[in-house]
Amino acid sequence: MRIAAQYSHLNGLEFLRVHLPELWMGIGEAVAAVDAESCRVKISKEKTMRGKVLYSPACLNDRFRGALYEREWEKPERTRFYPTDDAELTKELLKLAPDEQREKLKLLGKRIIGSYNEADFIQGRVALEIQFGKYTFVQFDMFIKHAANYMQDKIDLGIEIVPMKSMEEEMSSGPPFYEKHLHEILRQGRIFPPVPLILIGVEP
Repeated sequence: MRIAAQYSHLNGLEFLRVHLPELWMGIGEAVAAVDAESCRVKISKEKTMRGKVLYSPACLNDRFRGALYEREWEKPERTRFYPTDDAELTKELLKLAPDEQREKLKLLGKRIIGSYNEADFIQGRVALEIQFGKYTFVQFDMFIKHAANYMQDKIDLGIEIVPMKSMEEEMSSGPPFYEKHLHEILRQGRIFPPVPLILIGVEP
């Protein structure tokens, strides 16, 4: 595969090229190592393209996972937390470690609801997400996961890799595509989401 387009939000790409140029080169190498055609194995059952052989998101994710692990990207630990319906209590819980959150809820007799956020890959202070599934996950990655981790000083940069529209057309309905999410970033204004990002569009 190849990188067909890229967009730098809040100087994300510039930061990477200056401070971690080898990491940027490694991302390009990982993309190039993925054989997309080997993942054209999904037989469509949708009415509009029944029987057509499409790219499999699960297969693509697996190929990217292998290519990135070979280049020292790692699976990060989950960020655990315990949400509740009380806004003021939630503000207090945000200042506590997960185990302390749980204990406080227990003492108050509140229902304990465990939840977590989890990035796909991490290297140093750079988080990377691969999205070939549902387009809504891209919004969650950028506006929730990357932004929260940046504001909590856990990362300096978030990277999102999605297919180009030309590739998305060869997949089942629902996957994201670069052009759509470039539009979503730009229509928010110059400083939102409040985290340096690189949006990358790939194609076979």
